[in-house]
Amino acid sequence: MIISTLKRMAWALLLLLIQVLVLDQVHPGGYGAPLICSLVVITLPMGTSRSAALLWGFGTGLIADIFAGTAGISSAALTFIAFIQPPLLEVMAPRDSEEELSPSFSAMGRWNYLQFIAFLLLLHHVIYFALEGFSYFHTEDIAISMGVSYAASLLLIILVEHVRNPKK
Repeated sequence: MIISTLKRMAWALLLLLIQVLVLDQVHPGGYGAPLICSLVVITLPMGTSRSAALLWGFGTGLIADIFAGTAGISSAALTFIAFIQPPLLEVMAPRDSEEELSPSFSAMGRWNYLQFIAFLLLLHHVIYFALEGFSYFHTEDIAISMGVSYAASLLLIILVEHVRNPKK
């Protein structure tokens, strides 16, 4: 248990470093930056309690907020998807899966895992950009930023997952 927690912490720190040092500087087309920190919450194992998931979401979001200067936006978005992730994983996981299933392409199947990632990432981006824009005056810019960031984030997360869990 402690070793898996330490591995998860190292994974979270690696994703946060990539997010803060590289991806926060990239704005495709001048719009939103790719956000891959949500992968920390998305890949929480099936047996994770809701309180532990919320702590992971809030902690990861807090660290991202501190370094990006986003005043709680990442914390709120990641805490929300951490609240949704455990029951969604139970619904989308294969029926014959093990109790400690860790979401991945190999564990859930390509299509189910892609749907799982896409849905949680969409929720994350809707909340993140709704809180970031916090206005009805620039809805077109907010929607474009959200769409560009969502597409770039989804592509990067799929690439990271293929590197993390190569096809065997």
